[in-house]
Amino acid sequence: MSNTTKRALEDSLKKLLLSKPLDKITINDLTTDCGISRMTFYYHFQDIPSLLEEIIVEMTAKVIETLPEESTFEEKVTAALEEIDSNKRMIYHIYGSSNREFYEKQLMKICDYVTRTYIRSRDYSEKVASKDLEFVISYLKCELFGQLIDWLNHDMSYDLVEHSRILCRMFAGSMRMVCQKYKLI
Repeated sequence: MSNTTKRALEDSLKKLLLSKPLDKITINDLTTDCGISRMTFYYHFQDIPSLLEEIIVEMTAKVIETLPEESTFEEKVTAALEEIDSNKRMIYHIYGSSNREFYEKQLMKICDYVTRTYIRSRDYSEKVASKDLEFVISYLKCELFGQLIDWLNHDMSYDLVEHSRILCRMFAGSMRMVCQKYKLI
């Protein structure tokens, strides 16, 4: 019953976030939607932000789990962004809330994972100095994160996947320069 109730509360918050901002959602909204008491809510969660954090962590894990193992950087980025885009309205309301900082940390985690797993899977990664490799990873994950934040700050009004394709082409050029420096190509 416990996991069922937690899942029902998570699903309820996700549903409510599709129609209104986080700061307009009350515990009463959640408990009424789930048909449970306030005490049951507090048994599982301290408050709505703790429920939201659990949802965000699960969403992050889902994005990471669904990324294709063997793929190009563009395929990894596109898969992650499509998952993010599929939750666009909910993310918009989360980003506009006081939980923005936590959400941004989770976005950075996704960007780091996408970038790091791709770079580490390439044959040349073992031949490039660790310091240089970390710089490329840091640069790329921050660029990807910056694109996500820009998209959010522009009310998700432009095609994020198209912007990511441009980023991926730029990245390919950066990696060519690193490989040429180390005479790997």
